[in-house]
This record gives sequence, structure tokens and C-alpha cells, in this order.
Amino acid sequence: MAWLAGPGAALAAEGDCVDYGPLGAGAGPRLGTIKSGEARVPFVKGTSTRKGCPGPDPACREKAFLVPGNLVILGNTLPGFVCATYVGKTGAVRAGWVPETAVVPPPTSAAPSVTDWTGTWTAPEQTVVIRPGKAPGTLGVKGDATFGALDPDRVRRGAVNIGEVAGETAPTGADLAFTMGDKGTLPYSAGDPSDCRLRLKLLPPFLLAEDNAACGGMNVTFTNVYRRTKP
Repeated sequence: MAWLAGPGAALAAEGDCVDYGPLGAGAGPRLGTIKSGEARVPFVKGTSTRKGCPGPDPACREKAFLVPGNLVILGNTLPGFVCATYVGKTGAVRAGWVPETAVVPPPTSAAPSVTDWTGTWTAPEQTVVIRPGKAPGTLGVKGDATFGALDPDRVRRGAVNIGEVAGETAPTGADLAFTMGDKGTLPYSAGDPSDCRLRLKLLPPFLLAEDNAACGGMNVTFTNVYRRTKP
């Protein structure tokens, strides 16, 4: 099974599925569940891997598969198929096409409350802590990320790059976004192009994050799928 380093890590050709897509664009990512009825639901290859895929040809099927009850993050669609991202127990992320008929949406949930947001959210080499902000209705966000901390050789050489993000702003439903300015939190579209910008989307039990690659050292990013590990 091929695992991606994290969502947003690659550019997809038309007809390929690499992740759930950008945050803050259109309807954005949504959750789905692999429905009962089949023992396995194989991922389906994209256009770049095999001509004519995704499609019903058995040659398009990958070895990797999902099973009924698996929760997935859904992105773009093609006729008959939807791009599904699965998050493993260790935080590793795998994306691929699956038949639309194999996925059902979860029950509709109410708008998230402050307690739904708050806690310590983690992913490989990334941590985001969210607490109630000082101003009513706001949330305080602090994050730390590294590149190379899981590589013993880079650790030995002192070649681990680090990054951090901090801000306080009010969420809009399940979305939160801000820019980290020199004198405090700014609206997402404000500040200099080189300022660190962060988008968050709450899809319990997941928190999706996306930055502009300006929140730390080389290759450091907060872009990933997080799970809450502490309330």
C-alpha cells in the first residue's frame, strides 16, 4: 500500500486523485463512510497510472482497499468515482478513487461548538493546540511542526527544520483561517505574501490544516490531517 506524506503534497494531473483538495474553495472536503455490502472496496488507479482509469476495468483496481465502516474524507469527483482519503491509525494518509456507489454520507451534524474545536491535535511531525481565545467567540491556535524529526540520520546531524504558527480569531462554522502578522493575528487575505497563513477545517474526528509553505524552515508544513489526542 502506497502512503502519501500528507495531503496537498503533490500536484495531480486531471483524472488523478492525490488528496481531498484545497481548503476554502467551494464546498470543500466532506466526510463519507464505506457502506456495507462488499467485503472490500479497492482503490482505483488514476489517469497517470493507467490509460482509461479510473474506470470499471479490473486492471484499474489497486491492491490497496477499504472495508465497510471505514471513514474517508471525500474530494473531487469524476463520473462514477469520488476521490477518497483514508487516515491510518499512525496518521499515514492514503488517497485514491473509489466508486461513488460505495460511499454514503454520515448523518448530518450540528454546527461545531467551541468544545468541538478545543484540544491537542496531532499528525506525524505536527501538533496544533486550540483553546478558547481571550475575546468571546474566538479560538487561540498554536502549532509546532518539524521536517526530519522522524529521520534518525537528520536528527543525528542536527538537520531537523522547525516551524510554528500562532493566532487568535473566530471560526466561521467549521472553518477557521488567519495570517500570522508581525504585530498579531490578521485576516487570512491581509499581510505580506511571505507571512504565514493557515486554514483549518473541522471534520470530526479530523481537523484538516493547510498552510502557504511560509510557516517554518525548508519543507516544514502544517498541511495534514490531524486527530485529537488530548481534550
